Amino acid sequence: MSVRRCMACLALVTAGLAAVIAPAKAAGPALQTLEPGAFREIAQNLTVNVVLVGFDRPGLVDTAALQAALPASYRSIHRYANFYGRKEPTGNRFAFQYRVVKAGPAYADALFGYLGSIATAQPRTLFQNLYNAQPGKALAVAQNHAIDAPMTEAWLANNPPPGIDTGSYTVYLINGFGRPDFKFHVYTKTDLVDPDTGYNFGVNRASRKMVAWGGTPRSSGPARRVWFYDFSAGPESFNGNYNISDADLDGDGVADYRIPPIWEYGSYRTASALTADAARLTRFVAINLLFTTSPLYKPAISAPKLPSTVNIDLNLFQGDPTSDARSLIKPAEVVAQLGRLQSHNRFTAGVRAYPLDNSVARVLNCFTFGPSCYGNKLGGANFGDLFLYAESHLLQYLDGSGDYEVPVFHFNVINDLAGGLLGFADDNWRDGTQSFVFGFDAPALRAAGYGFTTTTTHEVGHHLGMSHPHDGYDSELDLDYSAGGNFYYAWSGDESNTIMSYIDLSLNFSQFDQDNMDRWMTAAYINQANVILAKITASPRAAAAGALLLAADSAASQALARYAAMDYRNAVAQAKTAYLQVLSGAAAANVKVEPQAWQADYKAKGKSDKFIDRVDYVHRLAP
Repeated sequence: MSVRRCMACLALVTAGLAAVIAPAKAAGPALQTLEPGAFREIAQNLTVNVVLVGFDRPGLVDTAALQAALPASYRSIHRYANFYGRKEPTGNRFAFQYRVVKAGPAYADALFGYLGSIATAQPRTLFQNLYNAQPGKALAVAQNHAIDAPMTEAWLANNPPPGIDTGSYTVYLINGFGRPDFKFHVYTKTDLVDPDTGYNFGVNRASRKMVAWGGTPRSSGPARRVWFYDFSAGPESFNGNYNISDADLDGDGVADYRIPPIWEYGSYRTASALTADAARLTRFVAINLLFTTSPLYKPAISAPKLPSTVNIDLNLFQGDPTSDARSLIKPAEVVAQLGRLQSHNRFTAGVRAYPLDNSVARVLNCFTFGPSCYGNKLGGANFGDLFLYAESHLLQYLDGSGDYEVPVFHFNVINDLAGGLLGFADDNWRDGTQSFVFGFDAPALRAAGYGFTTTTTHEVGHHLGMSHPHDGYDSELDLDYSAGGNFYYAWSGDESNTIMSYIDLSLNFSQFDQDNMDRWMTAAYINQANVILAKITASPRAAAAGALLLAADSAASQALARYAAMDYRNAVAQAKTAYLQVLSGAAAANVKVEPQAWQADYKAKGKSDKFIDRVDYVHRLAP
């Protein structure tokens, strides 16, 4: 008998003996909410209010037709995995009930009386003047007025019509045109300066005069979830409705669908299209991009062992002799804002500066101008050169802090090397998992108002899962879309109180951002608990974890109860408690649980032409 056959025989005998003498596996405790090995989708019924103010004239808006055009449901997915053909639900799904109401003349009088009281006469904006210069316009904008956007949002949140609870998601569609007290107007937010440059975009940029706003988080008291769009404001820059002459503003070869000011219905657009446009804004902006959006990347970073501490590794490359990159970043501000987005985690940041040496400068030059420094890797796409450099040198740039580290590479360079970008959050060029964050600053960008703090917060927001408020996913249509072509009007989503927009009027994450993150992570914690539970129940030491698993199950039940009540912040806290108790149970049962993160597997390679967040300078750097 050969040695190999003898060894096989010994193995078979040993296995057989083990089957005979091994004790019976202890059954785990009976659980009510957690399900070992199962994937749970948390279903929620959500009321969405659509309040029309100033649309009382018969035939102006058909409320039944508007409601019929709205989605019955939403199921969120990981968008970037979807680009790679991987349909991955997050575990969150919704069924919508709508209240579409006309607020009535008395409410309109109260609202427009308030707006009139806070309106201040201002010169027409550049974009109102551009509108006036077009021969095909329906009328000429006369004296302009500025109305404070956050004050308007607060009034709408605190003074809803009877029967409307603004703790539920609420869209206000407003029209004051034709009233005797109507004033041409735009909405403004002027109380914020860039933390690095002191630049005030709300004051200095005509492109930041708006027709919509919402999503401001409250520092205390119950959450309010309001976004308004004023058809009678503007015309404005961001959604392009100042231009009624050119079909293709962004030059992508596709005619833009833009929402005109109210007086252009019957001229630029047929009067009968107003109802459909109101539905477009409600569905494709408010619901899909703000209220119940899908994450760009998986929020469950490093699953199955999810982090409690996240360190932002800020690596600054000094390539501009006129400035020090360390003066252009406020790590404490970045950490504070990320901590508000994910209150269940603790964030830290470390800053290290390096000279832009020849090797890094060469890669940056290839990235900016091409061709690729890496030949045909990643298909020869020079946009992947920064990824390839970071991938092969990653361990030089991680400082070892935190359960999870976000590798950030910032280049403070001369104008030519900035490459027309502020920043982007890359994936791994393989399956749509987040990888590195890159940012750029240069003299021209600083003159335009930009440092690294807002770019860092925005791009790390992407890394953690956040999408822009101008691109997203419609689950019933299985359609991923961005602002352009038939969805050009999706730029209106940027007129909300979030740093994920391009409008530069906010340092924080909106109430909508916080809701979405808390919901995604509630599902993530419960589902990763289920993954680990399957390993525990398969262990012969499962009984040692029994009490911990029962406590985890109780916390998971409380999480779902808080989630159903729209108390998402406490829901995610309870879900994390459940998850941590399951982790403790795994330790008690001697079941090993490890993180599976990019940083733990940095040698993984792949090929893709996917990337995100090329900055659109038509909007970010508009006058």
